[in-house]
Amino acid sequence: NLYIWATMNTSDQSLFPMDSAFKRRWDWEYVPITNAYKKNDEGEYELDDKGNKIPLKWKIKLEDNREIDWWTFLQSINKVIADLTTSEDKQLGYFFTKPDEKDDIISAKRFVSKVIFYLWNDVFKDYGFEPDCCKDANGKEVLYAKFYADDGETVNQDVLKHFFSQLKDDKENPLWSEPKETVQPQNESPDDEAEMKTTDEH
Repeated sequence: NLYIWATMNTSDQSLFPMDSAFKRRWDWEYVPITNAYKKNDEGEYELDDKGNKIPLKWKIKLEDNREIDWWTFLQSINKVIADLTTSEDKQLGYFFTKPDEKDDIISAKRFVSKVIFYLWNDVFKDYGFEPDCCKDANGKEVLYAKFYADDGETVNQDVLKHFFSQLKDDKENPLWSEPKETVQPQNESPDDEAEMKTTDEH
């Protein structure tokens, strides 16, 4: 007997759709989109002190060195895709792209060229640019080219940050927001301190 093992995404685009009669001759197993975990050289999951699997913890890095958790982003954008398409086919899996920098970092440039390009050309183009993450601060549709600066190579960080600011985590917090300024109390100068002591003595 001949056994063939294969994986596929049912939304993969090809010249011809797979025939239903052909598909009935195969055993199908649904594989949900999940977080990913570290494995050792033998392919076994690495465990922490409590016996739990250790997540990969990939990050998307912006220009101000702030990082966005890759899995948190996937959960957020997949909810947008599911609401828009009423389907799981177009959603992103953990290994849709991979880090291109050390310490499991996905650069902004790779994120735009891989993820944003897919969203704009294979999801929103077909189903509509209605989600807030597709629009600018004025509510107008953002063209893919706007994710790049005038040189066509450098990522437009402002547009990318706005995109992330319109996506929410499981606690309804935006994935990116402007850092809050903290007001530090002013230190009293030595002269002021001496003057206060003098006043107290009298």
